[in-house]
This record gives sequence, C-alpha cells and structure tokens, in this order.
Amino acid sequence: MRTVILWGIVLMLAAGTATASSPAVTEQADSSNAFYAGEKFNYVIKAPAHFRMVTSEARDDGYSFAFVPDSVGYKKANIVIGVNIYKVRGLSFESVLANDTASMRDHYGPHLVLRPIDSVRNGSNQPMTAFYLDDKSRFIPNVMTAYFYGNTEILIFELSISPDVVRVKAEDTFMNCLRGFSAMARAQLGAK
Repeated sequence: MRTVILWGIVLMLAAGTATASSPAVTEQADSSNAFYAGEKFNYVIKAPAHFRMVTSEARDDGYSFAFVPDSVGYKKANIVIGVNIYKVRGLSFESVLANDTASMRDHYGPHLVLRPIDSVRNGSNQPMTAFYLDDKSRFIPNVMTAYFYGNTEILIFELSISPDVVRVKAEDTFMNCLRGFSAMARAQLGAK
C-alpha cells in the first residue's frame, strides 16, 4: 500500500538528520512537499517552485501524488509531474525498468523513442535513471521519466505536458523537481 505522509514537522526532522553529503535545506517545509518512509530510505520530494502537490485527483489517474502549477487545478494543468512509489521487494531494478519501458512502448506504439539522459542526480547526489520520450510522428504528452531504485521501493517520476507548453521549460522544471528529491538512509535510534 502506498503511503505518503504530509507532515511538515516530519519533514523538518528528516531534513535535520540528513548526512553531510546532502545539500543544506533552506526551504521551509509545507504541505506541497511529500515524505515517504521506505524500508531502507526516507524520501523527501519537494514541489518545484510555483508548483503544489495534489493527491486525490492524482490518485484517480494512477499516481501516488502529483505536482501541478499552483495557479491551476489538476484537471486544467498543462504540466503535471506525477510520482509513483512502488514496493519492489525481490525485483531487480533491471526487471522493473524493462517492464515499465515495455508498457510505454505498448501504450505509445512503435514510433516511441526512449533516449537516455546522462548524469541525472537527485538532491542527495544519488544517480537516477532517466529518459526523454519522443515520437516524431505525433504529439505525446509524456515527455520525460526518471527512476530511483531504493532496493525495496522504486520511485518513478513522470513529466506530462499539453501541446501548448514549451517543452524545454517543462523539462527544466522536471529536472528541478528531481534535484529537490532526497533519499536518506534510515537509521535506528541509538545506532552508531
């Protein structure tokens, strides 16, 4: 079961326990940031600037939650950053990735091109696997996807746009979202 805890106080505590390799947290926690307590990592996902988190409408579309511009509702958003969190105990990252990309190809057809994006890192400086999605024969709304494999969970970030959006600006917003995402190893109280 997917659980997203939206407590600002928990975010502040999680940010306070970040290791030295994590970037300094200067933003104030609010209800547009998500915290997920995984089995091995605590995940903090911050909304990009001028975006807010939407949960119930996003769940209706199959996401755990999504970020949309703060000036519009979910249904009217011309940019959506959907996030899914799945438990993957016992599944390798390669098998999850192969299944997901095969599903994309089935959905969009034979003209879909997946282009890997080099050197994508999250806010904890951990590598992520990311792709541009393109189809030269027609417009497709899904233009980027990125994956973080946490051994027992996988987080999938997906950028969807409407045809009137300048794609490169949406891609910049998506990359900012990925840089605002941190995964911190869980620790036990009293552990050294």
